[in-house]
Amino acid sequence: MSGTSLDGVDGVIVDQQCQQVIAQSYQPYDDQLKQALRQLTQSGQTSLANLADIDISVASIFANTALALLRQSGISADQIIAIGSHGQTVFHQGGRYSMQIAHGALIAEQTGVTTVADFRMQDIAAGGQGAPLTPVYHQHLLAEQTGVIINLGGIANITQITTDQVIGFDTGPANTLLDNWTQRIKSQDYDRDGLWSRSGLVDQNLLDQLLADDYFQQQAPKSTGPEYFNMDWLSEYLTGNEAPEDVQRTLIELTAISISAHIPTGVDVYLCGGGVRNVFLVERLAYLNPNSHIETTHELGIHADYVEAAAFAYFAKRTLSKQPSNLSAVTGAKQPRILGAIYEI
Repeated sequence: MSGTSLDGVDGVIVDQQCQQVIAQSYQPYDDQLKQALRQLTQSGQTSLANLADIDISVASIFANTALALLRQSGISADQIIAIGSHGQTVFHQGGRYSMQIAHGALIAEQTGVTTVADFRMQDIAAGGQGAPLTPVYHQHLLAEQTGVIINLGGIANITQITTDQVIGFDTGPANTLLDNWTQRIKSQDYDRDGLWSRSGLVDQNLLDQLLADDYFQQQAPKSTGPEYFNMDWLSEYLTGNEAPEDVQRTLIELTAISISAHIPTGVDVYLCGGGVRNVFLVERLAYLNPNSHIETTHELGIHADYVEAAAFAYFAKRTLSKQPSNLSAVTGAKQPRILGAIYEI
């Protein structure tokens, strides 16, 4: 799995129930590839030859992640049933089109393991948003429990699980704006522990304008990405007179409020994704939801860093078993669909 933060690839080997992580590995993107992906995802402008080069490079990193897992675990390729690969999203327009590079055929050939990839387009073809898909896995993790699981990736998504329904959607930005603003002002990849954010003050006028954006008013099903929430989007609201640390502090509040608006009072909340490391963001979520018990998904048996990687293993298993992996109530697809293209070895 590689998400909208564009930092690298998380990989896991899981048991057949997809609830126990046997091995884990992380392969970072180098600076050149990271910059190429940022340019591609935020501008959407490239040549076909350049897109092909990036696709091949990302697929090789996905394959290397799988091979590293095999080396570290001592498990052979023929013991692995399949690889479930989300790939790297480079374009997402919910309900219309979604492109994930890191082609499954290349991963299968380089690893010698059957690979399932391209999970989103079947849902979109059936009228869905193509995202989020993880609520099916969140439901699997919670089993008979109720609660809320929130993924703090580049984009935040929330899954609300009650006794009779599952609701899930993208709430808006999490790390993508925070990271990009930090990169622009401080030339650092991210704001470690949210310390820079903590040094600023909320610009209430700016916050009110950001929260008034149409996306936050839309009803689910809905999904979004850095194609929408990016520096061009933020710049439309800036006067140029703001203190940089106040903008960062305001972006923390934007994330915390836009998520908290969808957390029912008193429910148990489980966090996952890279944003869990932003101590200040987690503090703000706890402050805005005082009646909820907020923990990470470690309490459910899966480390917060690896929930999404484990989810795509689960989806691959369902695909091979001819079971659907989307929830119509979440994505808006007209019917459940078996997701993913299978590249057999």
